[in-house]
Amino acid sequence: GASPGSTGGGIKTSTFAIVILNLWRNLTGKDRLEVFKREIPDSVTQQALAVLVGGISFVVLGYFMLLLFEDHPPLDLLFETVSAYATVGLSTGVTSSLSYAGRIVIIVLMFAGRVGPLSLGLAIGRRHAKGKYRYPRGNISIG
Repeated sequence: GASPGSTGGGIKTSTFAIVILNLWRNLTGKDRLEVFKREIPDSVTQQALAVLVGGISFVVLGYFMLLLFEDHPPLDLLFETVSAYATVGLSTGVTSSLSYAGRIVIIVLMFAGRVGPLSLGLAIGRRHAKGKYRYPRGNISIG
């Protein structure tokens, strides 16, 4: 992934770092995320997880679409999919031989990789009006 503020697409390195640090926080049983003597708000963690899940969803959906449309080795198609989403410009050489449907999938992945995570992060990060009521909290066992 690219670093924040760059023109690279895909999931940013800071987003990935927040997700990994949040995983470590959960494994160690801490109640808040602290990095370099700073506390990271839960809203930032939720935003990072949403961007990660959205990015993985784009890649998986694009990969399955390419598997449906194309007759190339699956590993080559996976490489093309991830490369397109991350907008890194690398290829195994099958891009030029893709069908029109496959090329459209690659184009959409490149667009989604550049605009998707950023837009999703901004949309989730907006402040919403607080409700006038709250439901009781429920504990659910996760494991």
